[in-house]
Amino acid sequence: MTSEIEYTFEKVKMLFGLSTYPIVEIRSNIDGKMYRVRDMPDKQRAADLMAQIRLNMQKLKLHLESKFPDKEQVKQLTRNFRADAGSMFESTPDAEYTSYSVNKGEAVHFCLRQRNDENHEKLVDLDVMTFVAIHEMAHMITKTIGHGPDFWNNFGWLLQEAERIHI
Repeated sequence: MTSEIEYTFEKVKMLFGLSTYPIVEIRSNIDGKMYRVRDMPDKQRAADLMAQIRLNMQKLKLHLESKFPDKEQVKQLTRNFRADAGSMFESTPDAEYTSYSVNKGEAVHFCLRQRNDENHEKLVDLDVMTFVAIHEMAHMITKTIGHGPDFWNNFGWLLQEAERIHI
């Protein structure tokens, strides 16, 4: 419930331009779709990174749906996650969590930038972001909230399947 309220509050802040970290919509050169990213000099690269993340998530989702159509976790993923650009956002430094999913996949917020002093605000590479995306997908397919044994089992399974299809 809290994450749903936070998500709504963040959308209201974005809508009225109240965030300390402005968000803009940028069309990716990778897939031609619009992504909501921070208004920074490298916003085009950020939108392209979001597109690559989305395509990897979509590839894994389609693989799971074709290989494991009757598995309960896959059914839940199919119900909850659309893998479309409109449900993916770059998170801002004032967000409570770095990367998170809302309502088991309704929306996904990604921290695309380094937060340490040395590489502050530099975009994270695709391999790391793909790992983060698979982590979020594990939350989407796990009925419980948090990082219990069922989450870690699902996360391990998703990592194996992602490796199997060369993500």
